[in-house]
Amino acid sequence: MSKVKTHKVIGLRSTLLSLFLFLFFILLSNQFEPYNQSQLANIAMLLIAVLSITLLTGASGQISLGQGAIMAVGGYSSALLVTRLGLSMWLAFILAIFVSALFGLFLGLAAARLSGPYLAGTTLVMALAIPSIAVRFETFFSGDVGLSVDYGMPPEWLTKLIGEVSIEEWSLYVVLPFTAVALFAVLNLSNTRIGRTWRAVRDNEVAASLAGINIGRTKVIVFVCASGLAGLAGALYGFRGLVAPSVYPTDLSLTLLTAAVIGGLRSIGGAIFGTFVIVFLPDLIEKVTNNLAIPETVGIYLPALAIGLLLLLTVILNPRGAAGALEHLRHKKKH
Repeated sequence: MSKVKTHKVIGLRSTLLSLFLFLFFILLSNQFEPYNQSQLANIAMLLIAVLSITLLTGASGQISLGQGAIMAVGGYSSALLVTRLGLSMWLAFILAIFVSALFGLFLGLAAARLSGPYLAGTTLVMALAIPSIAVRFETFFSGDVGLSVDYGMPPEWLTKLIGEVSIEEWSLYVVLPFTAVALFAVLNLSNTRIGRTWRAVRDNEVAASLAGINIGRTKVIVFVCASGLAGLAGALYGFRGLVAPSVYPTDLSLTLLTAAVIGGLRSIGGAIFGTFVIVFLPDLIEKVTNNLAIPETVGIYLPALAIGLLLLLTVILNPRGAAGALEHLRHKKKH
C-alpha cells in the first residue's frame, strides 16, 4: 500500500473514531441527570490532559509529574485573555494552546537534557511552583481568590435547534468538539511517521540516534505537543467557574498520571477508560459506603484509597494497564 493510501486510511480511521467518541458522549448525556452530565464534561476535559500523558510518556518515554501545572498555564492564560482583554471564550481556548505550547518549548529544552527521575523531579517542582506564582503576583492573577470565568449561557440558536439546554449540557457541548479534535490529532500523531519516531526514541535512544533521529529535537517536539493539549484541557477545566491555585492542585498531576497508568500508558483507548475510572469510581464508592453505613470520617478517604490501591495493583500485576490486559486476552484466544 502506498504512503498516500496509508495516510488516507489513518486519517479516515481517526475521523471515524473521533466522531464515534463525540456521538457516544452525546447519547450518554441524554440518559443522565444534570450531575452526571457535569461528570461527563469533566471526563471530556480531563481526557485531553490524559492524552497528553499518553503522548509524552506512552509514546516518547518522558515522565512528567507536572501536567496539572501546564493545565494551570492554559487556564490562567485563557482566563486573563477573557477578563483582561475581553476576547471571546473560543479564541481564548485556541490561544491557550499556543501559550502552553510555548511554555512546553522552554520546558522541553530543559527536558531534552534530563531523563528518568531527574525529569520527573523537575516537572514535580514546576507543579509545586506555579500555584505559588499566582499567589505571589496577586494583583495580576488575583491570588487565592482566582479569576471568575464560565461558559456563559447556551446560545439562542442552539436552544431553538434542540430545545432547552441545561448549564451542565452546555458545558459538555462546549468541551466535546475540542476533545474530539484532540483525539483526532493524537490518533494521527501516533499512527504516522512522527509517532514511530517518538516510539523509537522511547525504546532505544542509542539505536534511534544511529538511525539518524535527532533525540533532543524529538523530545522538545513531544513536550510542545503534549503541553498544548494539557493547556487546552486546563483552559476548559478552569471555565467551569473559577481559575485559581485550588483548581490546579499538585495532586491533579498525579490523578492524571493515575488515569493513564490504570488504562495503559501506551494506549489511547486506555486513556479513555482510565479517565472514566478516576471520575466515576469515587461516586460509586461513596454510594457503597452510604449503603454500608460506614462512618463519614472513614468514608471520605475511601475513594482516594481505592484509586491508590487500584494504581498499586496495576503497577504490580499488570504494568500495561487495562488495555494491556485486553490485548493479552485477545492474544490467548488466538492461540
